[in-house]
Amino acid sequence: MPKGLNKEIGKRGEEIAAEYLRGHGYRVIERNYRTRFGEIDLILEGPSTNFRSSRLIFVEVKLKVGEKFGSPEEMITKSKVWQIRRTAEGYLLENSQMKEKFSKYQIDAVCIVTGGKDSIDRISHYENIESDL
Repeated sequence: MPKGLNKEIGKRGEEIAAEYLRGHGYRVIERNYRTRFGEIDLILEGPSTNFRSSRLIFVEVKLKVGEKFGSPEEMITKSKVWQIRRTAEGYLLENSQMKEKFSKYQIDAVCIVTGGKDSIDRISHYENIESDL
């Protein structure tokens, strides 16, 4: 697949994920944060509930057109999560006010499967994926 098309698909996935998460009470803080360690697709403030205060969330977004050649979940490896964690730590070093505001952070994933240009077959939000590995 041409590199430009990959970027276009990735950007579309990030837009879909951001819209989905905003609809569930999340607030987008930043998109496409980069360091020498890697990139984080979305940085969000998670909603507070009766059981927990708001939290800082680093989100990896994976979009696949169909699942014929595997699911988006299969694209999230232990090494990818480790890379996101390193990048998140870089973000917190650069943004000390965020480290002061949020006592903890977590890494989430949003996996999207589309059936074509305009149809969304599935959106799955996985919270705190680092603890699942």
